[in-house]
Amino acid sequence: MIGQRTRYSLAQFLELQEPAVSIVLLGKYGVQHLSLSPGHLLQGLLNTLRALDDRTLMLLLTEVVATLGDLRVRVNPKYRFDERLHDLTQCLLLDGYIVQNRKLSQTDPSIADAAPLEDDLVLALQGSGAPRAQEIIAKIGDSAESFRATPPDYNAALVNARVALETLAVDVAADVASRTPGPASYNPAKWGEVIAFLRTSGEITLEEEKGLAGVFGFLSPGAHRPVGLPENQMTRLGRSFALNMCWFLLKNHLARR
Repeated sequence: MIGQRTRYSLAQFLELQEPAVSIVLLGKYGVQHLSLSPGHLLQGLLNTLRALDDRTLMLLLTEVVATLGDLRVRVNPKYRFDERLHDLTQCLLLDGYIVQNRKLSQTDPSIADAAPLEDDLVLALQGSGAPRAQEIIAKIGDSAESFRATPPDYNAALVNARVALETLAVDVAADVASRTPGPASYNPAKWGEVIAFLRTSGEITLEEEKGLAGVFGFLSPGAHRPVGLPENQMTRLGRSFALNMCWFLLKNHLARR
């Protein structure tokens, strides 16, 4: 549901308010005996929000979004509120939630009970032993940063996601090749040859190769131009495709090793 990045962003957003405002707000949803000192407000908020269950966090976010006017009037200068709100709404969108007309809505109903994929993917990469795991994680982070930038750079968000997917596929192919007799029969600089090698080596099926090719094409510059969907939602969709394919490649390969 709600990922760690959004919890951090919400802590930064609520830090703009007086501690009593956050204490009352959190208390309405069952967080009792909360002590938030002005000197350690951000850390106290972060510790509290990281520990919240998803249902309570969603109730809290719903009220925050519904009362933005009241929260904004309490903050000066106003640009601080506006900047932190921009970051929070972009983080929510990455998680699949959109803020419109003071309401928080899902962009995709299928995400309601799903764990945050990006958090799980990063953890899996850290423990995978992939040669370029940290580079891949960095590109996933760069993709999110481009999405959250002011103004957002949606093309860069997709390019970085595509690089993460391509890098992981090349690493998987190299590991498969190292376990296969004879020289590798593909060019690691060519995406089509990499995924074709994964198929011919038995790592993936023909249908899975087509899926990888389709996602990679969707992420290519110009291929994701929105038709009927706002660009931010179209970009979020493409990025989600890329992370899901990274998850598939990684878990599929680890299961076969």
